[in-house]
Amino acid sequence: MTQHLSLREATPADLPFMLSLAPRLTVTAPAWRDRDALTADYEDLFTGALHEPEEGSAVLIAQDGEGRPLGFTLLYWNPKERSAFVKDLAVTGEAEGQGVGTFLMEAIVAWARARGAAEIMLKTSWDNTRARAFYERAGFREDHVALVRRLE
Repeated sequence: MTQHLSLREATPADLPFMLSLAPRLTVTAPAWRDRDALTADYEDLFTGALHEPEEGSAVLIAQDGEGRPLGFTLLYWNPKERSAFVKDLAVTGEAEGQGVGTFLMEAIVAWARARGAAEIMLKTSWDNTRARAFYERAGFREDHVALVRRLE
């Protein structure tokens, strides 16, 4: 499938597509997390990223040869640390296992290199073994362990 993929910058019209993938980003969250609340939080995040993007950030859409979006990534640039941060990367269920994630990862690497990045960082749920294996194949290595204590 990758031979028919193209990449473009997202527009505000992509918000419904991105929101449709929010449940895929939260499905492997730890059981103690409120997955519905996490999914709902993506509306503000994605709306901001598309309508009032942070300086140096980008939302990239992978699409098929007919222009149908198949996945996206939300990226942030930290010039002081020369570091790119992958906030989110998601593909549709239909596109899973078809090379779309790899296509997006290649775009992320190119985006980071174009800015002179020394590294790319990302986070994923510990229980998301499929994503962890994907990122390992893409050259990522474990670095930090994040622990969270909810204050209610």
